[in-house]
Amino acid sequence: TYRHRGERAQKPTPNNNMGGAFGCQQGPDAVPVADDAPAEDPFKENYGAFKDENDSDLDDFENLDKGETFVAAGAADPDDEEDAEEMVDDGEGDEGVEEIDDPIDAPVEEEEKGWMAVKPFIGALVAPSDPPENNPAAPDEELEVEWVYGYRGFDCRDNLVFDSKGRVVYPMADFLIAFDYKKNEQQLYRGHNDDVVCLAQHKTNPDLIATGQVSTISLSGRSKKPFICITNLETGEIIKLPSRHKRAVRCLDFSPCGTYLASVGADNDNTIMIWDWKEKKILCQSKGDKNKIHAIKWSAKTKNLLVTTGVKHVFFHQWNGSAVIDSKRGRGGSVGIQTYFHHTILDDGMVLGASQQGQIVEFSGYTASLGKKISKFALFALLKTSDGVIAGGKDGYLRAYDRSYSEKWNVKLPGKVRSINDDGKDLLAVGTHKGEVFIIPKNGVTEPPEPIITGHYMGEVWALDLKKDTFLTAGEDNLVIEWDMKTHKAIRESKVSHRAKVPRMRRKYGVSTTSLMHPCRCARAVAASPDGSLVVMGRNDGKIAVVDGKALGPVRVVNLNNYSKRKVRNQMGNWIEAMAFSPCGKFLAVGTHGMTICLCDVASDFKCIKALKSHNSVITKLDWSKNSKHLRSTDKGYELLFFDIDTDDLKKSKQNPHATSLKDIEWNTHTCVLSWGTKEVWDTDMDGSDVNAVDIFQNKLVVTGDDHGHVCLFRYPVLESTNKQKRFDGHSAHVTNVRFTEDGKRVISCGGGDKAVVQWRVVTK
Repeated sequence: TYRHRGERAQKPTPNNNMGGAFGCQQGPDAVPVADDAPAEDPFKENYGAFKDENDSDLDDFENLDKGETFVAAGAADPDDEEDAEEMVDDGEGDEGVEEIDDPIDAPVEEEEKGWMAVKPFIGALVAPSDPPENNPAAPDEELEVEWVYGYRGFDCRDNLVFDSKGRVVYPMADFLIAFDYKKNEQQLYRGHNDDVVCLAQHKTNPDLIATGQVSTISLSGRSKKPFICITNLETGEIIKLPSRHKRAVRCLDFSPCGTYLASVGADNDNTIMIWDWKEKKILCQSKGDKNKIHAIKWSAKTKNLLVTTGVKHVFFHQWNGSAVIDSKRGRGGSVGIQTYFHHTILDDGMVLGASQQGQIVEFSGYTASLGKKISKFALFALLKTSDGVIAGGKDGYLRAYDRSYSEKWNVKLPGKVRSINDDGKDLLAVGTHKGEVFIIPKNGVTEPPEPIITGHYMGEVWALDLKKDTFLTAGEDNLVIEWDMKTHKAIRESKVSHRAKVPRMRRKYGVSTTSLMHPCRCARAVAASPDGSLVVMGRNDGKIAVVDGKALGPVRVVNLNNYSKRKVRNQMGNWIEAMAFSPCGKFLAVGTHGMTICLCDVASDFKCIKALKSHNSVITKLDWSKNSKHLRSTDKGYELLFFDIDTDDLKKSKQNPHATSLKDIEWNTHTCVLSWGTKEVWDTDMDGSDVNAVDIFQNKLVVTGDDHGHVCLFRYPVLESTNKQKRFDGHSAHVTNVRFTEDGKRVISCGGGDKAVVQWRVVTK
């Protein structure tokens, strides 16, 4: 089914991130790639201090909802003190680094020009000789979600559980997902309309799941309060509680009897609410603490006792069963005041806190009595077991201890451990900040198993290209992944950059991103050669990285910054967003933010033979004709330009100013948002930048992805603003890319801030 909905998360600004992460089921046949790589040219750009991606553990959705300024590069969440510990001098300080403060020299992104009354591309929209008639009716086809690739681990904790059937239950974007990893089946639950950022499981019925979300920003820019859903995984029933919290619902927990639900909001007071969730009533409301609360738990030992932990505090809240909560602050004792990211309560009532100092801290009564140091880094997750505790944290280690804190086993996982839960028997589900989920026996392993879920986890996901039965994505997390559309598994994975070390960088300009990675490790364009032998990524440092199409192993890196129209001291602003191979496979066209299209010869190791410099703004999309003799491209200034490509001598390629001469050309792809058949894909309240991507299937259907999280279907062509569409929701941030599969039976969409990939099935009802 589809819904028309006007309330959606706004597109993140350069300094904000609505957050979201996605993962994908990864098969045992995924091919690992060695770190050896061909030599790249030495870095010549000027870099200052750059905060490495491993230095932070940010709760981005909370920063955004509070309206705080979040500078993605080098900014740490002030509440996560462990970040400060990692900011150490590595011998690559700022001494001698030249900063560019001259506004003339600094490559600043062009400001949005708005949806102008006079549109410069109108003259280039020429109808074909035998144009199809405009049909304003909505299409007969609809989109159904076939698969959601994802686990939100990068900014959330304690959000991974098993249900009664042994399925792994977790959130991604605005979905709640129950994944049967043995049968490779998903069941999706849709109660929310924005990022689901917390989760709790009923104590006696494992099929009852409570979830909370962030506030929603409407199209008019007004914020709507977040809400809580209680989902019955067995029946599919969803109970929506009234919207009472502000900004976000930060954490949840069911009472031991299951009658009540405790929730914590992201307002300035971190308000605690106790619900009779069946009656949808708030029984009690109380201020939590001015500092952030990371977790809330009910005690099974002491009736109506709740414990909250967070930034520099532990609170014991005794609820009287009606409208009063008596809160007492825990004392640090010999351990001192610490920040806690998670805690668990043992059957005897003892509270164990996971501290940012890497300690498991015991609280006897209201006072910390023991601090067991198990790591140099922060602990993020604790799970009590029948004979001890299992802990995990920033160093990636999963450690099991008995009650005397003697280590029973440990295993190093490739990511910060964010969530640990068990099936009540002999299995653990462990989630990491990299969007990976592992199934691990309770008695331990010596080596980490293959993850059942993996995916992109940092920055945004823009890069998408399709093959026959697979598709490629590349992100701003140093990952390029090939996915199988039928098995929903990752079959190959490699790196955007194979550099073992990168210089530290002060990001003063260039691509607007929330990624903490160096631009050479970020990609916003990917293209596979027609024969599948090569894959190329367009990086945020203005270079293309070529990898082998079979194993995604590194081949070469080509610097295209020197061909930019923008002559600036530092060419980091010339990042790449548009790229495609010619159908003949001999050429690669690369559209850069240097306002240039570089025509690269594949046989000459991707040397740029011709730089087309007719655009007056940054290149956003481009398409080849089926005969490889023509190009069309669009830019941020809303120009649609055409080029004649001389396949015998690329140097003779040039702009064709006569759009009429190309009106009957068959295009190999249809990614340019500006074209005759997509003339009116914008809603009346949108501007030109609100539609990020389009695709056309056999001149029958048009699919679009927009800034409001919608994937939309139109009949082809879309020539009038009154043409009807069908909107489909699932992404909780702007949709950055959409593509039809070759047979038109599926659509693949990528989310920006939510880092989600959704596979849709095209159906006729």
